[in-house]
Formats: sequence, structure tokens, C-alpha cells
Amino acid sequence: MLRVDGLSKSYGEKRILDGVSFALGAGVFALQGANGIGKSTLLALLAGAEPADGGDIWIDGRNLREEPRPARQLLSYAPDESPAYPFMTGRELLDFVAMIKKARVADVALGLVEGFALGAVLDTRFSDLSLGSQKKFVLCAAWIGEARVMLLDEPSNGLDLAARDLLARMFRAEARSRTIVYASHDAEFVETAGAAVIALETLLMNRGACSSART
Repeated sequence: MLRVDGLSKSYGEKRILDGVSFALGAGVFALQGANGIGKSTLLALLAGAEPADGGDIWIDGRNLREEPRPARQLLSYAPDESPAYPFMTGRELLDFVAMIKKARVADVALGLVEGFALGAVLDTRFSDLSLGSQKKFVLCAAWIGEARVMLLDEPSNGLDLAARDLLARMFRAEARSRTIVYASHDAEFVETAGAAVIALETLLMNRGACSSART
């Protein structure tokens, strides 16, 4: 569902990614590596949130560069830091994402709202929410629409134990129908979620020789 060919990215003179290539089918994959190696950058490039310097990305057969709109309709992206405006409420964020994706806030996302115990703060502004609650709303938004590829940056950061367990169960339940790629330093969460580990150092050293049908 996710294929990358020759992906490159630099910031000034600093080369972050150079000719990275890999292909992943359905499953749960934990992207790991040292701080600053490029995990967040790779996820942002895969999501189209940042432009690549070179290379191509396919989301379920759609080229992100040549067909950006249909490709983005097939993916969801949850960055580590909340992208919501401070004045936006949790409910408004979910409605906004649903509008962008031309979808609705369906039962799965609403189930996560309930499971994360967010009902009481649905109409609270993000500026007044804890970082953990902000993270939970961003994760709920990721389940809006029919994404074939889910990209999440440190999804367990700031979550309480019950929320971490719920998220791990969601990952395991989706393993046969979606490609879930997330960056994480949390070894316990990686194990609980049943994820296959992808070492970014290995991709960089091998210029990307990673292919898997599923975990």
C-alpha cells in the first residue's frame, strides 16, 4: 500500500534522506532510530506535509507528486505536535478534518473519543487542553475517512496507560487492512502494538532495501 522510490531531503547543507526506497503492505510498522536521524522528516514527506527534494511516493497506487489530492484522500497523518489552531475546539478539529477528507466523523473516531474519555472536553479550546488531550484529539482525527495508509509521529507520547492500551488494540485490529507506520522510542508500546521494527539507520545505509507484505 505504501511504496517509496529514491526519496531525498536536505535542509541547507544537511542531507537528511538520500535515495531512500522501500515498500510496505498491510501491517503495523514502528520506525525507530536515534534522535535527529530523520524519522519525523520521513513521516512528513510521506504525508505530503513537506516537499521532498527528489523521489516518488505511492499511496495505494496513487503517486503523491502526480496525484496529490487522490493520494492524500487515502492517507492520514498525526504529527507529534498538535496542528490545530489554539482557538479550535476538539469537536471543531474533528469536523474540519472530516470536511477536508470529504468524509464524516464516523463510529470509529467517535468510539476513540469515548475510549479516550474526551466527551467532557469536546467543546474546550485546544489552548485550554492538556497536551495529552490534544494528542488524543489528533489521534481521533486520524481515524476519520478511509485511509489505507496511516502515518503517526510518536503516537503514545503524553498518553495515560489506558489510552496507550486502547491505541495499541486499535493498531492490532487494523493490521490486516491498513499500513500503519509510526515513529516511536517507546519499546513497550511497540511490543504491545505488535509492530515490526524498521530501523531508519538500515534504510539510510542500504539506500532503502525494505519490503514487507505485513508484520
